[in-house]
Amino acid sequence: AAAAAAAANSTWVPGELRALNVEAGEEVGNASASTGQVALDDGRLLTVELHRIVPANPKLQEGIPDLTHLSYLNEPGITYNLEARYQGDEIYTFAGPVLIALNPCKPLPLYTPEMATKYRAGARDVVASALLPPHIYLVAANAFRRMLREKCNQSLIVNGESGAGKTETTKKAMQYFATLAGGTGVEGQVLETNPILEAFGNAKTLRNHNSSRFGKLIQMHFNASHHICGARIKTYLLEKSRVVHQLKGERSFHIFYQMLRGLKDPARRAALHLPPPNRDAPCAFKCLAQSACWELEGVDDAADFSIVCDALADVGVTPQMQDALMRLLSGVLWLSN
Repeated sequence: AAAAAAAANSTWVPGELRALNVEAGEEVGNASASTGQVALDDGRLLTVELHRIVPANPKLQEGIPDLTHLSYLNEPGITYNLEARYQGDEIYTFAGPVLIALNPCKPLPLYTPEMATKYRAGARDVVASALLPPHIYLVAANAFRRMLREKCNQSLIVNGESGAGKTETTKKAMQYFATLAGGTGVEGQVLETNPILEAFGNAKTLRNHNSSRFGKLIQMHFNASHHICGARIKTYLLEKSRVVHQLKGERSFHIFYQMLRGLKDPARRAALHLPPPNRDAPCAFKCLAQSACWELEGVDDAADFSIVCDALADVGVTPQMQDALMRLLSGVLWLSN
């Protein structure tokens, strides 16, 4: 009973220890009609206005996978729970039907074939789905199951600030659908659209090395046997101004740097009037040199160019069309001079 009473009196109060400027403590009584006394975990006793004291959740709820199961839903309680999970590399947390994903900024073994197999059960059985921990695969599995059961379209909305991981989350969902409903061969082409979209629509910003500078709607189509049979991609609001201007420390779209460093054929380079394929090649063009940022740590633009060319071929872009595309890109670069 004493432990339960202590848990009930646990609070968050204004402080300086956390990003939200709150500290944990235990309310021990009222100092006046409008203030309360809170004993902090470090032994200090604070007098705080009552409206600034918010209840904390009991320890047994620390790090639970669904925020709606917390006893008290307030900003410190939510962020503390997310932090507790994040420290244990549990980057996914449910808030009812919404999946919160925190960018780990490091590789984690969350997207292996074994993990995809584990979540396949959730796509067929609602009971099995309820027993699985939060994951983007589980959201995709639930959408797939509802599509089969209700025989109507389903939508996944991926939203967040720059650098939150929207691009990667979208790719992981598509990869899971390909694992779950592949078999026609079309799923490979659908996945190959990702490096193409990133090359022509993503760029380095001050906050994110692979920031999508456009919005996109990806429609995945399934046939009567529940296999992927096609896809349609619509793009919106491409940041065209980035072609001619970037802030210091940013880059233009990836494809320019990939082409300058990855196109090795001397005859093709001569036809496009491109400088030698070295690290300083972007400096030859005003629209790329102005930001004083031409390289990304850990990124091989030349290798990425090879991946993009293979992807273009896989989705049906002929060598002749690829040459025309490179001429267009080269023309844009030379126009900037």
